Amino acid sequence: MQKALLISILAATVIIPIFASKGGSVKQAVRRSAIATAVFCVVYWLGLMFVYPALPASKKTPTPVGGATP
Repeated sequence: MQKALLISILAATVIIPIFASKGGSVKQAVRRSAIATAVFCVVYWLGLMFVYPALPASKKTPTPVGGATP
């Protein structure tokens, strides 16, 4: 799950400026970037509040101290 969170943040870091660069002027690009960042933050927050807790827990078996196998 941590990998998915990291990838989503990295994707937003790349996608938002690409989306904003389509503006005709610098003012439009900054406005589009600010709006896209705000929308991403709200969607990300909603995902953390509602989607993340609903995901099934991982069924990893704990490893012994030192990483030795029994």
